[in-house]
Amino acid sequence: IKLGVLSVFGAALHVCQPLALPGMCFCSAPRHTLSISDIPLFVGFAFSWFELISHRHFLPNLLLIEGKKGWNTAHQLLIDYFLFLEPHLSKGGEMTPPVKKLYEGTLRVLLVLLHDFSSFLAAYHLSLCNVIPEPCVQLRNLVLSASPKGMLPPDPFTPNLKIDLLPEISQSPVVLSNVLGPIEGFRNHLDAYLKDNQRNRNFLSGLPSLLYKIGTKEVDPPKVNSLVLYIGMHALARLQSAQISMARISTPEMDVVQKLMEFDDHGRYICLNAIANQLRYPSSHTHYFSCVMLYLFSESTNVAVKEQVTRVLLERLILHRPHPWGLLVTFIELIKNQAYGFWNYPFTRCATEIEKVFESVARSCMQPGSQQTVGGDE
Repeated sequence: IKLGVLSVFGAALHVCQPLALPGMCFCSAPRHTLSISDIPLFVGFAFSWFELISHRHFLPNLLLIEGKKGWNTAHQLLIDYFLFLEPHLSKGGEMTPPVKKLYEGTLRVLLVLLHDFSSFLAAYHLSLCNVIPEPCVQLRNLVLSASPKGMLPPDPFTPNLKIDLLPEISQSPVVLSNVLGPIEGFRNHLDAYLKDNQRNRNFLSGLPSLLYKIGTKEVDPPKVNSLVLYIGMHALARLQSAQISMARISTPEMDVVQKLMEFDDHGRYICLNAIANQLRYPSSHTHYFSCVMLYLFSESTNVAVKEQVTRVLLERLILHRPHPWGLLVTFIELIKNQAYGFWNYPFTRCATEIEKVFESVARSCMQPGSQQTVGGDE
């Protein structure tokens, strides 16, 4: 029955007038009618389904409904789609030809959304990153490169750029994703710790176990993503109410971040990715989490943390553009500011191939007049 209904919608798309009023006709269809929840039973129909929801007469009109009333439906359809793709992409390696075609189509659709509906992607960045498979760094970059309509971030390559002086840096970004959902089970204990960390030290020691998937000792990325964003929002409220400088980053929230660095390599990688997911367009969140990432690199006594910070930033920069603005600003600061001693660490020169990658990315992030300093000894 559902396939028959979708076929009718598909036929309607080809006869529907592009000038139809947004919100009319097929745009008012219930989300469950177009749900992909049954598609795993009909994998061959996935191509037609994705073509339907991404059609130029469907998705744009859905997003143009007055009052953004179609945004949540579009968001849920994309969530359904990524959940369907996840088992096929999460293991990495070479894609099968059908999955590769779906992936390429997904890239194109996200590029269209980035160009025409950037505010939509920016508002739902958290929930979209929760369902984008871990190996799909390019897809994540597209979502995180989105910025509110009309915003023109300054060139991150501007010499001596002072991001703390930008007017947008004091403004909080719009977040329409459900931040609290994944951490609702321990939010009250978290709030109690953030309010009075001296009386709730037991919470911090037991925090890692709260971030595991149920019944396993595997870190749950959505829980970590929500936790990181939540404590960032909490930290900014604390800093602003107390008029504390961002440089004074030693807070209960930062204690939580440092506790996350005690996970094993993969768990720590998930946590650092959660921080990197907040390095987006100019905003208070981007500024705070840029400081957090640089602080972790600078102050950690564990070289493995420094190496993973570098990996998380670098693997997002070696791909094709676009790159999130905050990501570029953070990496440029890391490699240019001698206080971090980036080029002094052996992992930047552990192999000739790795050294060439570092220098190539560094040169692309530096002004021509500064390139002679790349590598630290030229």
